Amino acid sequence: MKAKRLLGAALALGLGLGAVTSTTIVEAQGKKSSKAPAAPAIAATPPTTKLSIALIPRAQDKKAKTLSWGMTPAQVASVIDKVIDESHAEDFRKTPGGPNLTKLEQQVQQEKIEFKQSRVDFGATPTGIDSTPLKGEYTYNNKEAMLTYERGKAKTHFFFIQDRLWKIIDERTLGEGSKAGKDYAEAVSKLANTFGIAGRVLPADFDNGRYSTEVDWKDASTHLRAVQRHDTALAIILEDNVTLGNLDALRPNKPADDNGIDPAVAAAVRKDGAPPDPKQDEKKK
Repeated sequence: MKAKRLLGAALALGLGLGAVTSTTIVEAQGKKSSKAPAAPAIAATPPTTKLSIALIPRAQDKKAKTLSWGMTPAQVASVIDKVIDESHAEDFRKTPGGPNLTKLEQQVQQEKIEFKQSRVDFGATPTGIDSTPLKGEYTYNNKEAMLTYERGKAKTHFFFIQDRLWKIIDERTLGEGSKAGKDYAEAVSKLANTFGIAGRVLPADFDNGRYSTEVDWKDASTHLRAVQRHDTALAIILEDNVTLGNLDALRPNKPADDNGIDPAVAAAVRKDGAPPDPKQDEKKK
């Protein structure tokens, strides 16, 4: 969705998305005045929700163990096992004994195995995840990994640092009849109603690794980002506040600058096109 279309819809919903200046408005004002008004400053931190942010997914059984930050992959898998069991509860009720029941039990067991086998480790070798919208949510060579729970077209990704859960990304579909909302503006409106406060709007900022519009909130333990994927999808990203505050220390190996110039090449190139001076280079050494 184009920025001005999104922002116009959001303004109509009164979500505070007017913090981002519409391109159309700026152009119109530019015709009347040579000086366009500066966009309002973005808050330094997201607003605090009035309702605690729950980690997802979670089992309907209130006695079942729920997800929490710092869990190991095995602990997360035990929670997802319960979620998978519940997702097939109705199938088990409708399926009589015999071969059909055995087949259903095998299907459920296979889903649990596939989740455990979905692990991707972000080591020294680049992965295919770099070509997806998840790029930028992880780094390499910092003991990071990901597990993915799939059911139909829906996906939930679990991110780990040093084998401790610190981020969950739930991909949601938008459209008529969707529980998330018919479009991004409606989805953000629903979240604002749930949390009792409008979120902070963060426009796309490619220089800082933000590739699309986001609206975020936080509570005592969790940072939530509602990220626009495209017209018919958004991602709900949950992050552990403690880990966020320590990311620099947890990620000692920084990514290389893909747009950087090799130092040897830079040293050999002069502004005037002249070849390097060996004497000067020797002095520098």
